[in-house]
Amino acid sequence: MTNNRINRSNETRNTRRQKKRKSKTVLRKIKKKIAIVFFLVGLLFFALATKIFLINHEDGDKYSKQVLDHQQYTSTVLPYKRGQIIDRNGTILAYSEKVYNLILDPKIILSDDQYKEPTLNALIKCFDLKIEDLENIIATKPDSHYEKLLKNLTGDQIAAFKELIADTEKNPNIKGAWFEDSYVRKYPFSSLACDALGFATPSTGGEIGLESYYNENLSGTDGVTYGYVDENLDIEKTTKDPIDGDNIITTIDFSVQSIIEKHLKAFNTTYGSKNSAIIVMNPNNGEILGMASYPVFDLNNPRDLTGQYTADQLAKMSDQDTNTALYSLWSNFSVSNIFEPGSTFKPFTVTAALEQNAITTSDTFICKGYQEVTATNSIKCWLTSGHGTETLEQTLMNSCNPAMMQIAAKLGAASFSDYQARFGFGQKTGIDLPSEEAGIVKPADMSAVDLASNAFGQNFDVNMVQMVAGFSSLINGGNYYLPHIVKRVEKNNGQVVKSIDSTLVRQTITKSTSDTIKQYLKATVDEGTAKKAKIQGYSIGGKTGTAEKYPRGNDKYVISFMGFAPAENPKFIIYVVIDEPSVSKAEIGSSAPVVTLSNQVLADLLPYMNVFNDTDDAPVDANNGPVEAYSSSPLN
Repeated sequence: MTNNRINRSNETRNTRRQKKRKSKTVLRKIKKKIAIVFFLVGLLFFALATKIFLINHEDGDKYSKQVLDHQQYTSTVLPYKRGQIIDRNGTILAYSEKVYNLILDPKIILSDDQYKEPTLNALIKCFDLKIEDLENIIATKPDSHYEKLLKNLTGDQIAAFKELIADTEKNPNIKGAWFEDSYVRKYPFSSLACDALGFATPSTGGEIGLESYYNENLSGTDGVTYGYVDENLDIEKTTKDPIDGDNIITTIDFSVQSIIEKHLKAFNTTYGSKNSAIIVMNPNNGEILGMASYPVFDLNNPRDLTGQYTADQLAKMSDQDTNTALYSLWSNFSVSNIFEPGSTFKPFTVTAALEQNAITTSDTFICKGYQEVTATNSIKCWLTSGHGTETLEQTLMNSCNPAMMQIAAKLGAASFSDYQARFGFGQKTGIDLPSEEAGIVKPADMSAVDLASNAFGQNFDVNMVQMVAGFSSLINGGNYYLPHIVKRVEKNNGQVVKSIDSTLVRQTITKSTSDTIKQYLKATVDEGTAKKAKIQGYSIGGKTGTAEKYPRGNDKYVISFMGFAPAENPKFIIYVVIDEPSVSKAEIGSSAPVVTLSNQVLADLLPYMNVFNDTDDAPVDANNGPVEAYSSSPLN
């Protein structure tokens, strides 16, 4: 029994030894196989690395060039198109035209010896370029991918070169020159409405005028074409389209604008002035139909001063002098210049006193040719012999200073100041144009002398838009509308982004007082100091103004005319201002230059605005009798 146990134990030990020896043998075989695999993989990697090295050494530039080519021509900015500025009837006043910039890529040209000669020859053949200039760029900037050779080329100008590039069979080696899309701002009528429109540049956008005020609306967002190169060196493109700017539809009427600019230019060609300007507005909603000043500038070349200065003067100008001259030329006189209004303010004085019951329509006033304001201050009338006894209507017809001083004294300084504010003086109107000046008015506790001089439009400052907006409320029933020059903002497809509706800001006076003032101002044109502005057969109201500039005694004046038609129910109001006219003092005193200019403008404006003759209900030319109505779209 014992021997059997010993035998079985020996057999078990032997079996274990055999199994262990067998395991070790298998393990040795596995390790050997793994070592062989690692060796083969390492050998494969070595071979691959060797191949990559050889490719890079022999053809590296070729493949690098292909990648750079793809990068250069596919990672491209797509510029947006700036929105148009359009008049109320659809006439385009400003637009953006697509152009192209010619770009040279020296890095690509030098990447292969076969590229340089055919590329440069093609450039010289198709464009006004010199071989030495191109050689110099390539030599001095060999690593550059972007050198602008020419800019603002038209489609016709680049057509020949594009045709050469497209013919890859004949011209496979024209490489390293391409076109960059761009836009250039165009103003088809050059200087028309230059102050109001303003201009824009690619670098800064809108600089003045509507281009500046509505720059955010007119501007869009650039797009881009970008991509990556796959393992086969094929380009995978993705394009994000640009978003174009919105269009601005203005309240400006091209025909009205053309009329007022034509006569402004004629006046300044014949006589001249430091500045002169005209505004035409719809008094019933605040829409500016025309806004022009003189001198003008070319919106397509706004930095050109040759029309204002001689070559010798320009040569002597410093950079600061040039900038000062430019900004003076670009300044919109209608909103950015302030001046004393003179007698065109007198209707405001009369209106305020009537509204406050300080006077009545039956009151009379005595003009002795002067008015004693204080014991030591006496102010003269323009008619030093005096007007004698006058009705309230006659005080405006005669433009009598002493009568205005008497009326203002009855009204009182506090109420006078309150009505100045009510009519918008001393504060910006809020017109949608940049750089508006608020003007300067005296405080409510002004002195008696200040009150007296303010009554006839001296010793405080206004801008033209303030005067037109305030005066409109005198003749439209007492409604003060926010003056504006844009009607709406639209997408290219006509979708309205924003409507700029007429805004009634406040009621300034009652309708009955408004009716009275209209009657007085009609009489002023029919028989009073503004009768030279009268056009036979038409019902026109208006008032002239003459203000001596500071410092007094230098014989420098601002003369003006404020008119409207038809007098009973005005369709438009016109304000003409001439700053320092180059005429005699006698002509200034009679307001002859400004009423003559106003008369000439009205002769064209009345028939266009469908204002009819009082007697035969047909449009009449002021100089040549009956004419046919202008064939144009009616105002909105």
